[in-house]
Amino acid sequence: MNTHLQRQTRQKGGALDTFEARLVDEYFSRLHAYVRMRVPAQDCDDVVAEILLRAIQRREQLRGEAAPWLFAIARSQVAEHYRKKEPAMRLEDTSTSSDPPASVPLAPCGRGVRGEGAGAEATPLEQLEKAEFCARLQRQIAVLPEIERDVIALKFTDGLSNTQIAELLGITPNHLGVLLHRALTKLKHAMSADA
Repeated sequence: MNTHLQRQTRQKGGALDTFEARLVDEYFSRLHAYVRMRVPAQDCDDVVAEILLRAIQRREQLRGEAAPWLFAIARSQVAEHYRKKEPAMRLEDTSTSSDPPASVPLAPCGRGVRGEGAGAEATPLEQLEKAEFCARLQRQIAVLPEIERDVIALKFTDGLSNTQIAELLGITPNHLGVLLHRALTKLKHAMSADA
């Protein structure tokens, strides 16, 4: 269990009970990966703590599977994070660069697309190539429309099923398939052009 998150949760809402401990044990790493793709690293733990606190406060609203419900809260909390920071961000963002902010990682580069980690047998050259690939991928994901970034994150980082993602986003599974196809096609073309 993540003790830093437990400390934050206790500071904001009290001791952990069984439901809360299960949320942290089962969903912390998935929520953290999703949030890490959406907000700057220094804000990630705070946003995840807020997500879990909202889930705990709203536990009576949970119907069915926890994952789609939690990721709906996560999506809302990420948006809330940026709403709170929006005035400050406007003041700071005076550049005319179209480059995405370097502090906002938008790809699961700590692991492979299907979840496999970098093996201990990876050579330094292979590690460097992977890091360069991940940086290129992050730049390309950052320029996708928000809905396509969300679809990519939910599918490949969080491992949700198409049905769960469609339910979470309030769209049909067919529409999700179209969005996913478009996003992957854009990424494929952009990565080929960026190579």
